[in-house]
Amino acid sequence: MLNLTERKKSVLLTVSSNLFLQFVTVICGFILPTLIIVHFGSAMNGMVSSIKQFISYLNIVEAGVGGAAIVALYKPLAEKNENEQSGIMSATARLYNKSGILFVLLIGILAIFYPLFVDSQIDRITSSSMVLILGITGAVEFFFIGKYRVLLTADKKVYLLSFVRAGATIINTIIAVVLIKIGMNLLVVNLLSSLVYLSRYFIIFWYVKRKYPLLNYRATPNKLAINQSNSVLIHQIGGLVVFNSPFIILTIFCSLTDVSIYSVYAMVFTGLNGILSSFSNGLQAFFGESFVKENIHQTNSMYSKFESIFYVVMTWIYSMTYILIIPFMKIYTQGMNDASYIQLNLAILLILSGLANQLRCPCNLIINAAGHYKQTQMHSLLEAIINVVASVFFTIKFGFVGVVVGSLCSYAYRTIDIIFYANKKLLKRNFMLSLLKVILIMSIFVAFLFFRPFLDYFTVTTMKQWFVYAGVWGVVLSIPACLSLYIILKIIKG
Repeated sequence: MLNLTERKKSVLLTVSSNLFLQFVTVICGFILPTLIIVHFGSAMNGMVSSIKQFISYLNIVEAGVGGAAIVALYKPLAEKNENEQSGIMSATARLYNKSGILFVLLIGILAIFYPLFVDSQIDRITSSSMVLILGITGAVEFFFIGKYRVLLTADKKVYLLSFVRAGATIINTIIAVVLIKIGMNLLVVNLLSSLVYLSRYFIIFWYVKRKYPLLNYRATPNKLAINQSNSVLIHQIGGLVVFNSPFIILTIFCSLTDVSIYSVYAMVFTGLNGILSSFSNGLQAFFGESFVKENIHQTNSMYSKFESIFYVVMTWIYSMTYILIIPFMKIYTQGMNDASYIQLNLAILLILSGLANQLRCPCNLIINAAGHYKQTQMHSLLEAIINVVASVFFTIKFGFVGVVVGSLCSYAYRTIDIIFYANKKLLKRNFMLSLLKVILIMSIFVAFLFFRPFLDYFTVTTMKQWFVYAGVWGVVLSIPACLSLYIILKIIKG
């Protein structure tokens, strides 16, 4: 059991490692698409992006095992009950192996049928081979890394996973850049990238064997401990539909060029969301431990401070994005001449949907930490239904921006639902406290955004000028950030 000082150090290490991983992911994520588009074209970049999303759907065969196992491990880890830990990990390992076999079979099926969607734009052998190659990374997760990721996450060792993944991402990017520059085929580039990610297994395996020498993965499996897996699965289905459906819908109803345009903007917002998630990823175990001890006062105190800081950081990041996104895109997409990448309407819609989505994160963390998957599973399914129906309708009517409108519709429902549920059912407090924080913070930031015309005399045509412009606005917007956080922590008491 960690004392207060150790807990703070562990939280700081977790958040720092997550932030490092997200910055690495964002930077590396911007490098490769540019090279792919310039050297291979927007259609090829769109194909790679859409295949990755299709494969994300196939990850559903994990069947909620990971989420259920993490929740089940909180108590035995806190009590240092190694027999119970072994039983849960044995059941987890067996289910991951079964899921991995099913995943490989589905990858084979996808390799056969995916080319039918894009055969007029990419030849069938290339698209089919790309599916198989990109599927290697998913197979590695199921057969080698999944069970260890569950254990380390539950034991508040997310920082190790983050650092290892960041290192693999850096090495992968360097290799990919070199191979593309020397004219290597994109299939070969992605094959070697997939093999780099396989190397993560050896580091994680060594650490787990050293840190948990008494764990027995051949112990009698405790399947009852992870009986929430079906409920977790429903949430995973809902999440996959909501967050990955845009690429699937665009692949079916639009062109691969449209997918490429959307993927470039989505890459920015995925990076932003990843940075924000750095403040919550890995903290679930801390809140989960608090719920196990049934200390509602401590949980509320921890949560209130976390929620306040998260909302301030969220609003600061999206305010910066509102100002910087189009100047950045004009610079970043120079040389990408086979499609129109400057899409103001798409950028604004993504900002609105991003805010609507991120507002749920603190409360969603609490729901997951408490293990309330079964109680909220129907809400998740309803969000997925709203998302698909609205996205298809608006995409047919308005083109590729329609998928963002569809996402915004589903977020509007689910975010309010999550905030209400977490506050009322778990934190035992008035949900209006969370909404008042949001209203206060955003009002202060909006007031400061009126100063934008005074800074628009900056000429932003190079990346160096963009960083200067971003730095100036970063300083300006730090004023409302500090002001709103002070008001919340001192007057509203967190």
